[in-house]
Amino acid sequence: MERRNLNIFGSGSYSGGHYAKVKIKGDGTVTSDIDCQEFKTHGNSQLLGNVKAESFIIYGTVDIKENLKSNVVKINGTMDSNGDISGHQILIRGNGEIDGNLYGETVEVKGSLSVNGNCEVETFQLDGGFQIGGLLNAGSINIGMKYGESRVNEIGGESITIRKKPSFLGLSKHFGKMTTELIEGDIIYIEYTDAKIVRGNNIEIGPGCNIEIVEYKENFKQHKNSNVKENRKI
Repeated sequence: MERRNLNIFGSGSYSGGHYAKVKIKGDGTVTSDIDCQEFKTHGNSQLLGNVKAESFIIYGTVDIKENLKSNVVKINGTMDSNGDISGHQILIRGNGEIDGNLYGETVEVKGSLSVNGNCEVETFQLDGGFQIGGLLNAGSINIGMKYGESRVNEIGGESITIRKKPSFLGLSKHFGKMTTELIEGDIIYIEYTDAKIVRGNNIEIGPGCNIEIVEYKENFKQHKNSNVKENRKI
């Protein structure tokens, strides 16, 4: 069956279904599940059902009431999702708020990210600030904290790098800090992080950290401006 296109210009509300391309320029609402090859919004869109797409591209704001599954997700603006987000490549330039879980191969964020559940990806890269209620699990994790107090329950990965980056906003030195219960990986470098346990093979604690316990297998190094209550080789 040949798929037709859905175009919304101005404002309008349409039912879901199977489409080739969906384009919204203005304010558009899709009232039920939608399956399409390409979804693109310039403006504001509200999606009341599940979304399945090959590519999902937003310029503006999108409110997703259920789950989103797409090969490519690109958000230039704001995304608010009540369900899970899953995709091969997920790029966020702006703000992403996800009530469920985030799954993907590559996640790259420049701005802010909030995930109430878990974030499970292969590569995680973020410049900005973030909140993750559950576990951040990735093969490669590279975080540059620019503003705010970032929080995550646990971090697990192979290569983990967490640094404080200067912000163009000129915020005070008290911003750009992370708090977590546990960091566990093979190669770990962290700055400006408060953690109960840091566990890994090769661990370097950079400046501005407060760590209760470091457990390492091979190498451990600590910056003079960080506090580690206890370190032990395991």
